[in-house]
Amino acid sequence: MKKRLSILLALFMALGVCAGCGTADKGGKDKDTGDTNTEQEKDPEEQGKDPEEGGEDEEPDNKEELMEYHRYDLKTYLKPLWTGSVVYNETLWFAGDDDYSAPLMYAPDEIISVMSYDLKTTYREGTDYTWTKGDKTIRLPPATTTIPHMDQMDYYPSEGGSNTQAYKYGGNIYFAEGSDIIRRQVVVTYRHSDAGEWQLPRDETAKFPKTMEKLVSGQSLNVLFYGDSITVGANSSSFVGYDPHAESYPEMVRSYLKARYPSAQINYTNTAVGGTDSYWGASKTGGAAGGIEAGEGDHFAVRVLNNHPDLLFIAFGMNDGPDSSAYKENIREMIKRAREQNPDVEIMLVSGMIANPDTYFYNKDYEAFQTALIELSEEYGNIGVANVLDCVRSVYAMGKRFCDCTGNNVNHPNDFISRVYAQTILNALFGDDYFDAI
Repeated sequence: MKKRLSILLALFMALGVCAGCGTADKGGKDKDTGDTNTEQEKDPEEQGKDPEEGGEDEEPDNKEELMEYHRYDLKTYLKPLWTGSVVYNETLWFAGDDDYSAPLMYAPDEIISVMSYDLKTTYREGTDYTWTKGDKTIRLPPATTTIPHMDQMDYYPSEGGSNTQAYKYGGNIYFAEGSDIIRRQVVVTYRHSDAGEWQLPRDETAKFPKTMEKLVSGQSLNVLFYGDSITVGANSSSFVGYDPHAESYPEMVRSYLKARYPSAQINYTNTAVGGTDSYWGASKTGGAAGGIEAGEGDHFAVRVLNNHPDLLFIAFGMNDGPDSSAYKENIREMIKRAREQNPDVEIMLVSGMIANPDTYFYNKDYEAFQTALIELSEEYGNIGVANVLDCVRSVYAMGKRFCDCTGNNVNHPNDFISRVYAQTILNALFGDDYFDAI
């Protein structure tokens, strides 16, 4: 009997010790685990865990659940920048002045992450950058060597060259194609509680009944984009072959259509050509792009009519001269020719971003160009307008600089502004709940 009691007592003590070990293991992560995430960056896999599951980064009910932001994700990039309390991968370039500071759109309540543009390197607050709660500005510490930055004398070089454009106020300004500039930019994901002031996208859903019918019923839909280098996708990370390989704005629209309407056959064609203007687009002479693809002859017939679009996006303007009335007539000519071939074709006119105000590419009244598209829409009654200009200007009105949002520092967007294009177009095409459908 005593022997049996001794065995039971030993077993009880052993279980007690093991239970104690289990309690100690729940005390938290070891500081030396080698985790390279910063304090500010929250692991997406930890978001929204039930408290009973031991989730350390549990989000309160009133916080927006985080989406994927460590790689290119279509849904994350299509989330409207004018809604919600989290901004994902907003771009900054520490260039143009020697205090190495750059502004965000909203004043953050919490910085979730600061990463390199390719999303491969995470930077640490206090070591690589500094930020004060309630302040829109991210700053680099003196003599920093981790986050890319460009001194004022390099941003405004005294000598001209292949990597410069003329600066309006004398001298030169830095310019580069390819991935040169986006490699120097960083992306910031953060929470905010301020609303900002946006000129919101138009809702043009009523003007695309045939497109909607084809999509909903699973029919074939020929989608065609026609425009200049921005519509080609110039300086998007996928176009220049640089991570995170985010799609150009037409490709984002295509991917959205396929994701939302998987039973429909989306036939996507992009016949845009860099350097072209609306004269070229209408197959006229006299514009800035008269010599481009000269051997083609009738560009509009070759690139639009021969592809028989059901849904046509027309996006010119960046390379046009200052005459908005000539621009309007060129777009009108494209509409007429498309309708003559196919009276059922549905057309979305896309206004564009501005060029860098510090360069001579900023040579027109951009508002007048967008107004011309709206007037054509009202004249025809069934032409949609994606008012990208309004949305891009809202970004700048909230304090962003052109250099933070560009891929070449003159007239091309980076991935961040490409997202504004796609979001505005999808809002115009499907309404302000487009995001909830994917």
